[in-house]
Amino acid sequence: MFVRTRRRCAAALLLVLGASLALSACGSSSDEGSDGGDHLVIGISNPQGAQPILKITQDAFTAAAAKDGMTVKALDAQLDPAKQVTDIDQLVAQHVDAIIVYPLDANSLRPALDRAQKAGIKLIGWAAVPTPNGDLGVYDANVDTGGSYRGARLLSDFVKERLDGKGNVLGVGLGIPVPTLEAMLKSYQSDVTEGSDITWSGRADNPTDDIAGAQKVVATALTRFTNDIQAIMAYNDSSAIGAAVAAKSAGVTSMVIVGQNGDQDGVDAVKDGRISATINLVPWRTGLILETLTKAVLAGEKGVPAYVESPSELVTQETAADYLGWSDAVSQIKAGTLSCASGGGCPDGVMALDK
Repeated sequence: MFVRTRRRCAAALLLVLGASLALSACGSSSDEGSDGGDHLVIGISNPQGAQPILKITQDAFTAAAAKDGMTVKALDAQLDPAKQVTDIDQLVAQHVDAIIVYPLDANSLRPALDRAQKAGIKLIGWAAVPTPNGDLGVYDANVDTGGSYRGARLLSDFVKERLDGKGNVLGVGLGIPVPTLEAMLKSYQSDVTEGSDITWSGRADNPTDDIAGAQKVVATALTRFTNDIQAIMAYNDSSAIGAAVAAKSAGVTSMVIVGQNGDQDGVDAVKDGRISATINLVPWRTGLILETLTKAVLAGEKGVPAYVESPSELVTQETAADYLGWSDAVSQIKAGTLSCASGGGCPDGVMALDK
């Protein structure tokens, strides 16, 4: 788990309890952000609100923010980089105090982020910086979801063990070059081939981020490789499930198929044997970490971690019984019984801020 720290100073801001919560897929019911007083308004630029892991992260952030008296304005880019640029500009126009950003296309989004920074808005990266030692750029802090490095290593070790160190592996990525997902696929390739006789056969890209999209491209890839693939490593659970459907249709049995996210569909697929393992990225924990860092950055606290990797967990048939449902966790956050400081499993450097 990575935690990198840099010091920042700013005028302390008072967090006022009792603020109303505003959240929808298209934004809040109010068009006005902070009025220069002590009430804090936080924008979220969600790249794909329909994706369960991203929705739960947003829901957890919003629940924690409500407990701290902050209002949230969330916008859904719907997997459209151009819309995400418009969303950032909309949040700037609404004078929010900070924006949580999961970038779809870092290059095309940069001018909009520069405009936000010039407007005095704090920028918190949500899987925005692909490497632990990467330049934060315009971001004041960044939270990695735990899949690019820790999750990739856990799955690679699992695949190597299941294949007894030999065989051909196919990767499944997203059709849009999201930086953290590209880092994940690179980690898959390097980690699974390291110290083994495993061959990385290449990758297929899911154009629609769903089961059907993965099923189609994996079916094509299996035909291209004449079904000589022993394992598939997908960037998310939907793609892993789609790959399993394609493999079954092709008559391929005993294939090792893994994914990431750890949503209920993914865990159910592990339990019933459709896929072999998944990484639970624990998005509710990511939401807690993002909220804690945002609060600390806006309060001008010293020693705020600049880069935090949210701890992820390997889920197999042997460990699936220990899984905490994401919606259950969000309910606990809303009730005030789960937080970074109390049962959330956040890194020490983050828990120290959640007082």
